[in-house]
Amino acid sequence: MKKTCSYIAIIATSAFTGNMINIGLSYGIHWKTLGPIEFMKTFKVDFPLLLTPTAATLLPAFISTLVVVFLSEKKTKARRFWLYAFVGLLMINLFTAAYFLPLNLNLMDETIPVTEVDEKLSYWLFFHWIRIGMSLGAAIFAIKAFANKELRRNPAILEGNSF
Repeated sequence: MKKTCSYIAIIATSAFTGNMINIGLSYGIHWKTLGPIEFMKTFKVDFPLLLTPTAATLLPAFISTLVVVFLSEKKTKARRFWLYAFVGLLMINLFTAAYFLPLNLNLMDETIPVTEVDEKLSYWLFFHWIRIGMSLGAAIFAIKAFANKELRRNPAILEGNSF
């Protein structure tokens, strides 16, 4: 179960990171070209479409990483790396719930004054890239945790003979 959860954690965290990069490099760039009213109308359509892949990758990443933290041997480098990955994902979840979700709902409801929309979108994108950095860090620590455990068990991996 631990190995399966490790695979899920690495794949889901990496997929979430890719999804976030896609949002930043495609939707984010497009949104910046729109006027405030047009952006809020577009966001009302886009946000629900982005919610499914975001939740479908973040939730398995979060849950499987937490499971692996508890299944890992105490006081090992691997467990410490899994814990770092989990803390990164926890911060993403808290940041999403406290900042992104309320702002997204206000954008969808068009309750933000038109004069403030451009600034809100700029901050949204800035913090989105911070979230991407946290996600990338979590993915790196998940890979390091898995590799650390596997390398101790099977040093032949470094020679390319096994895995």
